[in-house]
Amino acid sequence: MGEHPTTDEDFHRLVDSIYESALDVAAMPGALDLFSRYTCTGSPRYLIWDKLAGHARLGVTPHGCFTSGASMPDWLPGPLDLPYPGTCCTPNDAPALACHGMASYDGGMADAATAALACSGLEQGIRLIENAEVCVLMSGTSAGSISTGQRERRLAHVMPHWVRAARMQQRNFELSGLASLGLAGLDTLDFGVMVLQTDLRVRYANSWAEALVQADGHLSLQGGVLRAHSDTLQAVLRKLLDGAMRARGTDAASGSWMHITSGGQPVPIIVTPLVSRQPVEGPWQLPAAMMLFGNSESRSVLDAGVLTSLFGLSRKESIIAIRLAAGETLNEIAEREFLSPHTVRVHIRDTLRKTGTHRQSELVRLLHLLPGVNLERAGVTPPVRPRALRPRAA
Repeated sequence: MGEHPTTDEDFHRLVDSIYESALDVAAMPGALDLFSRYTCTGSPRYLIWDKLAGHARLGVTPHGCFTSGASMPDWLPGPLDLPYPGTCCTPNDAPALACHGMASYDGGMADAATAALACSGLEQGIRLIENAEVCVLMSGTSAGSISTGQRERRLAHVMPHWVRAARMQQRNFELSGLASLGLAGLDTLDFGVMVLQTDLRVRYANSWAEALVQADGHLSLQGGVLRAHSDTLQAVLRKLLDGAMRARGTDAASGSWMHITSGGQPVPIIVTPLVSRQPVEGPWQLPAAMMLFGNSESRSVLDAGVLTSLFGLSRKESIIAIRLAAGETLNEIAEREFLSPHTVRVHIRDTLRKTGTHRQSELVRLLHLLPGVNLERAGVTPPVRPRALRPRAA
């Protein structure tokens, strides 16, 4: 990457620890300790400053990590501690220019003068990266046990790795945050969600799906693999998943099944293929399908607008589908909507086509598998276990 190779074992051990710390914050104090020893830098400090909120998100020293403002030591560096107070990360700041110059090492080694300028700013504080939201800062003092030239050469070799590691860390934080929000949202649903590989290995299960499998004597997770205790149900699960694989790239769901739990309660199961919008290459097996476990006790109110968004139904088609799911007969729907029975049949036929179902019973089953989100439970109280699986009173 444009840096001079070295056989120094301490250098390679330090670089390994820097990139490890980008993936695991707990490894950062150790990385700073190695950095301090290798570059003879006293009191190395690493800080992620939230520019919008005006406080630190993370502070690290060789002695530990600090993630809250209340526990953040006063001696950790902050934007106001740097040479140009009040400006945080402006392009005209000399230390910022130095840091950006180091970051350009990705494309090739800068000259010695630039490297010296970049590293000499460490005592005042160097901004490793910056964007609209955060500044990532690093500072330390010269311990003086090696010559100035030797220290600057070591810093010139090491600091570009800190820059890249800081970028990796920020990207990892962003992805982890988005993933956490997505998984938290799935836990608010009152139906089960499982993401499966082709071998029925479960890559993810929300709280409802986990509780359902734990409560149902017919299903279990063995070594992370979804298993049925009967050959018949195992064959059904295998057939649904195989159907999902064959249906990849199509709009219709692959299939569904009404499962009767060990407690005697019906649970609709539907499996739909998972297809990435962008091709993903790599050695790891990607999830193949998503399995949904319906909640037999869910009585969510179906919304015509939701059905329109999901399946492209017209408003009249959505209303007729909702009435059909509520148990109304064809004649009752015609009377309530002031339509002829023939017109109702035409709307139902078009609805079947748009939803990928073939019979009214399939359509009703699909609609019953669309419960809403329990907003009262979203992030407020622990997930509720499936009530439908509790033993009935004698």
